[in-house]
Amino acid sequence: MRFALADLLTCGAAALLLAVGLAGGVPASAPAAFAKVAAAFFLPLVFAAVRGRRPAPGSLLASVADFGPILPLLLVFDNLGPFVLGAGSVDLDPLLVAADRLLFGGDDPTRLLEPFLGPPALEVLTVCYALYYFHPIVLGALLWKDDLREKSPGARFPAYVFGMLLVFYVSYAGYFVVPAIGPRFTVPHDGPLPRGTVAKAIDDTLDRLETSRRNCFPSGHTMVTVAVLVEAARRSRKTFLAFLPFATGLVLATVACRYHYVVDVLAGLVLAFAVGGLARAVARRVRQEADGTVLATSR
Repeated sequence: MRFALADLLTCGAAALLLAVGLAGGVPASAPAAFAKVAAAFFLPLVFAAVRGRRPAPGSLLASVADFGPILPLLLVFDNLGPFVLGAGSVDLDPLLVAADRLLFGGDDPTRLLEPFLGPPALEVLTVCYALYYFHPIVLGALLWKDDLREKSPGARFPAYVFGMLLVFYVSYAGYFVVPAIGPRFTVPHDGPLPRGTVAKAIDDTLDRLETSRRNCFPSGHTMVTVAVLVEAARRSRKTFLAFLPFATGLVLATVACRYHYVVDVLAGLVLAFAVGGLARAVARRVRQEADGTVLATSR
């Protein structure tokens, strides 16, 4: 068994979620969701066992261990709803609405944007918003290839995976601490957004995929996207510029499409830098200790 930081983080996050679920009666109210999160806890053990066989870098087995953490993350995300409800917290939307109005002189930012949002702009912004799911995967694939090409497996990719997982799991923790359903449902607007065919199809799909409605604070979309931008800049200026327009559109869409309050976005921005920096420090320390152990053993 060879555990990576991502394995340990996933086991810890899933174990904490299971404990919260037990306290909230989730095994009785949503047994399937509880079972899937339990599976998310055990999957890292499989990846550690695969890694323990020391497969050749770039082989099928190595790829399973490298990209495997995506699966438990999806299982956790897809089943958060019953756990958040089981925690029994009261929605804090009134506090977030008040914070937004404090920032904007008594106005709601989503209402201020209404005159500027026609179907073409909303089509573009909604597509950018949906691309959120691809940002971390695309950059991860690039870093994975970099490690293989430079014949230095583990140089960048494992630390990146650990950092992105930490960003995701911290954003999920926010849903328990500050449960909120968002301005789509709480702010009185003049009418529905004038969405075109593509934007409406994407919006309907996202509504079906997201089982937890109390997933506003912090803005996970902002957290993850900004964290990806930071890592893209660390890879190269060209990579950063390639991600930047899509990331900018995504962050704008969080408020323009009424998914998030502005304070959600600001919290996501701050946490992205804080959590990303912490993840890099932890990964660097672990790698230094591992290199020191290998050096001492070789002597």
